[in-house]
Amino acid sequence: MDSGLSKEALAHLEVIAQVTIHLRFLGYQATSSKNSSLFSLFKRSNFLDSQLVADLMDAIHNTPAQISQPFCSTEEYIKLYYRSFDQKYPNSISLETIFKNYTGE
Repeated sequence: MDSGLSKEALAHLEVIAQVTIHLRFLGYQATSSKNSSLFSLFKRSNFLDSQLVADLMDAIHNTPAQISQPFCSTEEYIKLYYRSFDQKYPNSISLETIFKNYTGE
């Protein structure tokens, strides 16, 4: 079934989906540890880093607007949001990689 969305729009949606899954996984890790506080201090262990969560959400919160009414070029959007996150968190999920590797399958 054809959604009518461009490959770029679908790639943006894939980024949102993967971020959601990643955060859900991190949330489950944090709540399964002895400390059940979701936003406890985090040093790349079983605790969820609230700054990481905020930065991930900051990286994707404008994506629906970019899909529906683009406010900048795709490359500029990737640079401003996805690449900025990736550079700040090189050992985490890579938003730019998800976007650029989207195949539509």
